[in-house]
Amino acid sequence: MTHGFPGPDEVAARLANFGEPRLIGTSRLGEPITMVSIGNGPRNALVFAGPHPNEPIGFLTVLSLAEFVRENDLGHTWHIIGCVDPDGARLNESWYAGPLDRERYLRGFYRPPFHEQVEWTFPDGLPETRALKNVIDEVRPDLLCSLHNGELGGVFYYLSEDRPRLADTLAHLPTGIPLHVGEAELPGTRRIRPGVFVFPGLAAVNQAVPGMSSVHYASQYGTFSLVIEVPLWSDERSTDTSGSGEQRADVLARVADMIEDVDRMPDLPVDDFVVQDSPFLRSYAESRPAAAKLAGVLRAHQPEGEATVAERFGYNETAHMIRLRACTTALRILDGELGVGNHRAGVRTARKAFAELFDAWLAEEGAVAQPIPSDLLVRAQLDAILSAAKS
Repeated sequence: MTHGFPGPDEVAARLANFGEPRLIGTSRLGEPITMVSIGNGPRNALVFAGPHPNEPIGFLTVLSLAEFVRENDLGHTWHIIGCVDPDGARLNESWYAGPLDRERYLRGFYRPPFHEQVEWTFPDGLPETRALKNVIDEVRPDLLCSLHNGELGGVFYYLSEDRPRLADTLAHLPTGIPLHVGEAELPGTRRIRPGVFVFPGLAAVNQAVPGMSSVHYASQYGTFSLVIEVPLWSDERSTDTSGSGEQRADVLARVADMIEDVDRMPDLPVDDFVVQDSPFLRSYAESRPAAAKLAGVLRAHQPEGEATVAERFGYNETAHMIRLRACTTALRILDGELGVGNHRAGVRTARKAFAELFDAWLAEEGAVAQPIPSDLLVRAQLDAILSAAKS
């Protein structure tokens, strides 16, 4: 059973074995962003990995895709970007190699704030976004695939439009991974098959997530987009469609309370810090308003009926995830201060408080999830991409 993931340098080097890398842009820190084009088909497919740097499964998938389409391009020219956010990926590399467990992942976790996410800053928000935007403008892809992964749960898919035959295929792919049977994570989605959703419009998304995505931007060219979400861990509760004994509205209200715990975390002693700006500080600064906004959306949603075990599990895990991500981001900030020799009393006291909170919340999550072998995760993403190309 394997769980390791390559970093951005290794992905770029291995992709270069399939074609001449083309520089399409540079990151904010000057890292090259390259693309390899494979095949000679009349239709264009654009596939990119790493839009969120804590989601590295796509780094392996693009390598498997390159190997496959070198032999059979399925009537497409394939434009493959191995990592669109190398700066963010480097801040997660400590856990990429495994072993993959919840605590190790969380202690090495980094995710940018929304205004620094490649996927949500179209058209011109970041150098990385502009690099991806320019490729979309140039190749006007017939198919766009954005490779994502979640933490716990099942595999699911977003389509930019309802394609019944493809939706049927995706819902029945023999992935060996549980299919997500709960609600979608984005507001305004419409489920068309088990685990298959239509990607919501921009106005609906912006209820909870600021910004424009690659899916929305590429739609001007008539692009069909597929977003593939696979989990790092499985948990049998995520597929349990039996009743939970709790009403959906009560689940949402309780989960909103949990998410608001983020606003009740201790304050960071910013005035004592040596480093006054960092990716972690910017990410942490967004955690409280983002949590409050999501909690408000959940409170405003008043679904009827009893929640299934899967629905309750999914919402609970969202709350655990948000709390633990915010807490571990604070710990990385405080550890960084201690690492540069800033041992002021305020820093030490805050570090102790956040460490205790992290331990308590991790224990409260009580995850019994098992890591999913990376070959299954890659196969799930690869089969979905190839199914979309054939549709």
